[in-house]
Amino acid sequence: METLNSLSARSLQYFVIAKKWSSDLEFYKVEIKFLRLLLENNYSVLQNTGDKDTVKRINKDLKILDEEKDQLEVLLGDQIKHLELMAEDVIPEDATTVAGNQIRLEYMVTDLFSQYKDLKREIFDLVQEACAQGNHLEQITHLN
Repeated sequence: METLNSLSARSLQYFVIAKKWSSDLEFYKVEIKFLRLLLENNYSVLQNTGDKDTVKRINKDLKILDEEKDQLEVLLGDQIKHLELMAEDVIPEDATTVAGNQIRLEYMVTDLFSQYKDLKREIFDLVQEACAQGNHLEQITHLN
């Protein structure tokens, strides 16, 4: 961490933000696994409630988000590596390039997490509704 002292305040700020985004992406991966497992474990209930097309679309949307996440991870890794090289005086500090990359990354991070939150909410609502319908049907079946 001592090598980061040679960075300008702005570049150091970019480094800290990029590391936070990287950490957020790691948590995102854990949550995506959970959401996929949630859909998988409730697949039969969702099929019985007629949400087959919705589940297909959600899985397609998850795949698209994964592709965007992979691209973001590469660009974020490049930004962090670039900042580390600047901090170690391996390459000269280039505030203009770093700032441009940071702005691009910020848009990508914001867009990815916004889409993800919307999809996550949709999955939770879908599974909650399907489970409620499934429980209602099970109660009716036991009454007969």
